Amino acid sequence: MRGRALLPLVVVGFGLLGLVSLFACNESVEGFLADRCARGQVERDPQGNRAKTFRCKDRPSKLAADLRDAHKPADSHTSPEGHFMRYSDDMVGITPEGDGSKVYMADERNGYLFFGPFVGGWWGTYGGRAEGFRGGGPAGGK
Repeated sequence: MRGRALLPLVVVGFGLLGLVSLFACNESVEGFLADRCARGQVERDPQGNRAKTFRCKDRPSKLAADLRDAHKPADSHTSPEGHFMRYSDDMVGITPEGDGSKVYMADERNGYLFFGPFVGGWWGTYGGRAEGFRGGGPAGGK
C-alpha cells in the first residue's frame, strides 16, 4: 500500500519539475538584454514617461537582429534614429551610441508615449482592449 501511494507523488513531482524547467528556459526580452548588455539608469522623457536603459557593445543592427531572432516582436520599425520593437508587454528602442548601442525598454503604457516621436505613425496610439472593436457610439467605427 505504501508503494502505491508513493507512485502518484513521484509522477506529480516529475510533472512539476518539467513545468519549472520549461518556464525557466523561456527567457524574457529584459533577460535577453540583461545577459547581453550592462544595465543603466531609468530615464524619463520631458513628459515623465520612464524607460529602463542598457548599454551594449554590439552595433544597433546586430543587437536588433539578435533580439528579433530570440523574441519575435509583434511589430518593428527601423528608422535613421534606431530600431524599435513592440512586444505584448514591452517596447524596445535600440539607438547608436559610440561604437555600440543604447537600449531603451519601457512597459506598454510608458512605451507608446516614450517612443511616440519615433513610431507614432507606425504603431498608432494605444486604445486598450476595444481598440479594434467597431461600435462604441454614434458613428463609431464607420
